[in-house]
Amino acid sequence: AEQSPHDIDVTVAFAPDLSTSTLQLRQTLGGYPAVEIQPYWALIPEAKRTEIMQQLQKSIVPDASNFQKLGVRNVERGLSPLSKPFIIESQLESAALLDKAGLRYLFKIGTLLGPQTELYQKEERQFDVENDNNRRYLRTIRFDVPAGYAVRNLQDLDVDVKAGPDTAKPEFDFHSSYVQQGQTVTVTVAENYRQVRWPKADFEAFRAVVN
Repeated sequence: AEQSPHDIDVTVAFAPDLSTSTLQLRQTLGGYPAVEIQPYWALIPEAKRTEIMQQLQKSIVPDASNFQKLGVRNVERGLSPLSKPFIIESQLESAALLDKAGLRYLFKIGTLLGPQTELYQKEERQFDVENDNNRRYLRTIRFDVPAGYAVRNLQDLDVDVKAGPDTAKPEFDFHSSYVQQGQTVTVTVAENYRQVRWPKADFEAFRAVVN
C-alpha cells in the first residue's frame, strides 16, 4: 500500500544576536494527512484560513510569530490528495529554538521534526501493533552556523534504526544524517512505516524505530 507523506522542509537563519530565528517552512501533506482539509479548502471561510494555516505551521514551530509569508498550494476545488499534495509555506520567526548556556547555545533541532509519538510501557505488550495507515516522513533542515561559532555533536544526528527481515527495505525505519559544507549544515531525516500491522512478539524492534 502507498505511504501517506508528511514532509517538512525548513531553512533556519539565526539573528545576529542569536535572540531569534527566521524560518522558511514548507509542509507537504498527501494521502490521509491531507484528506481532512485539502478537499474542503474552498469551502472554508477566508477569515478562517489564516488561522488554520498558522495552526498547521505552529504544529512544527509552537512559538511561531510574525508571519511574513503564509500561503497554500494545490487547493483547487475537487483536487484529490492522491494526485497533488497539500502544501503550506511560510516565513516566520521563533525565539525558542536556541537556549543559551554561558558562552554556548543549544540549537533544539529536534523540535523541527514536529510532534513525536513515544512508546513507553512497563507491562508486557498484550496486542499486535496496528497503525491507522502506512505513512512516511521526510524532513530536511538547513542552517548556517553563526560567524565566530563552531557546531558540536553533529555526530549525534547519525541515526539508523530498522525493523523487519529485509534490511535493504525494512518494514519500518528511521534514518538521520547530515552534511556540513563550510558553515552550512543540512540534516535529512527519513522515517517510514510500510506495514499497518506488526506482531507483538517483535514489539521492541518497532518501538525502537518510533522512539
